[in-house]
Amino acid sequence: MFLTVHTTMRKNRKRTIITLLEVLAVLLLLAPVYRLACSIGLKKVYSDNGISIYADDLRCKKEEAKHIAETLRVQLMEVDGDYSPKISVYFCKTMAGFQIKAISMGKPLALTRANLKATLFRPCDWAKNSIEPRKPQLLPRSLSSVLLHEALHHYEWRKLGAIRFFTKTHSEHWKIEGLCEYHAASSSFPIDKGLRIFCGEDNYDFVTSNEIQSEYFYFVSRLRTDYLLNFKKVSESDYWSTRYDEDQLDDEIRQALMEKRYTFTMQ
Repeated sequence: MFLTVHTTMRKNRKRTIITLLEVLAVLLLLAPVYRLACSIGLKKVYSDNGISIYADDLRCKKEEAKHIAETLRVQLMEVDGDYSPKISVYFCKTMAGFQIKAISMGKPLALTRANLKATLFRPCDWAKNSIEPRKPQLLPRSLSSVLLHEALHHYEWRKLGAIRFFTKTHSEHWKIEGLCEYHAASSSFPIDKGLRIFCGEDNYDFVTSNEIQSEYFYFVSRLRTDYLLNFKKVSESDYWSTRYDEDQLDDEIRQALMEKRYTFTMQ
């Protein structure tokens, strides 16, 4: 029996509660207060053309921050030349500080509050442009690819509008994450392993923790998005407007993979 990706009711309830709190924060005009809180213990090391970067100035030089921001701006232009970002990025010094500011008990690589125009990063290696994986079984990601992923959540927020963005986050979350992973062109989950699990050729026991299960969800989301946008040439507009049956879509992708009509090889 082929495996499909499901989110638990508990996670959905938690996401709904966090979403309601975020909406309330915007209604109360707390976004500037939230961003101020995120900047505590950090220094604004770069700010230009809508992108601000806050970090421990001992770990990040202004030249490095400028390079990161300019790279991000070029990447966003390639996605949509009309998009002008307005993002504040906070590189936290400690995991505890990241969790407090992100209002998260988990340990994701980064977290975006699109309605608050804020993106937070766990501690990472600026010099190596690298973020270590959440589990040894997973792969490291480049800082630039994760930043692009997170910045695209801001793009989705503006593109879809608040109500539609929140609706998609809860009803078709794979689209929200899939588009970001597709353009970031990178995955923490090993692709060969992911494809074998997806096609029923390998044991799902590899996915033994919440962190690995989460990254497998991101992998499948990216796979679905690549199949639709890259292989079937579906427009981004149709991607958002079409309500796909996930089981049928996964079966279609498996069939195309097995018949070698479709290949997915990018890590």
